Amino acid sequence: MAKTDRGFTLIEVMMTILIIGVAAMVVVLNLPSQRFGNTAEDSAQQFLQQIHHAREQALLRNYVYGIEVTGNSYKFYRWHEQKWQLQTEAPLAPVTAPELVALELEMGDFRLLDNMEDDRDSIFGRDVRRENPDEEVPRPTILIFESTEFVPFTLVFSGTDMNASVFAVDGRSGIQLKLEERGRW
Repeated sequence: MAKTDRGFTLIEVMMTILIIGVAAMVVVLNLPSQRFGNTAEDSAQQFLQQIHHAREQALLRNYVYGIEVTGNSYKFYRWHEQKWQLQTEAPLAPVTAPELVALELEMGDFRLLDNMEDDRDSIFGRDVRRENPDEEVPRPTILIFESTEFVPFTLVFSGTDMNASVFAVDGRSGIQLKLEERGRW
C-alpha cells in the first residue's frame, strides 16, 4: 500500500483566505455606521464622543481646539496658521441638534481671561481674517488646550416636549467630563 500525502496546497489556502477576506469586507461595509437617534441623550453622547476625540488629538498632535455653540448647533475649530480653521471631517464635523432637542451652554470660570487686556479678540492673538471685514471670524467659547484641559463649561441637551429627559455634559472642572441626567424642574 502506497502512502499518499494529504493536506492543502498553498493555492488552496490562499484562495480560502481571499474568500474569507472578501466576505468579511462585505459584512463590514454593510454594517450601519454608528448613528445617533433624535433624543437629548443621543445628542449628548455624540457631543461627548466628539470632545473626547478632540482632546486626544490635542494631546497627540499638540493642537488647540475651540468649540463654537450657536443656537442648536456647534462647530469644532482648530487654531492653525494664526486663525481658527473649521473642522469639516468626521468625527469633528459641524453638528445641528435634531428638531426635538435644544442646546444651552453654561460657561464656567476661566481665570486666564481675567488677567488679559480689555482688547482680547482672541486668546491666541488676532485672527488674520480681521483684515478682511467680509469674512466672519469664528468665536469659539470652549477651548481645548494641548494638555487636554479645557475651559470649564456645561452643555445641556433638553428634549422640547414636556416628558423628554434632560442631559448635560458637565465639564465644570476643566479636566474631567461627565454625562449626567437632570430633572426637568
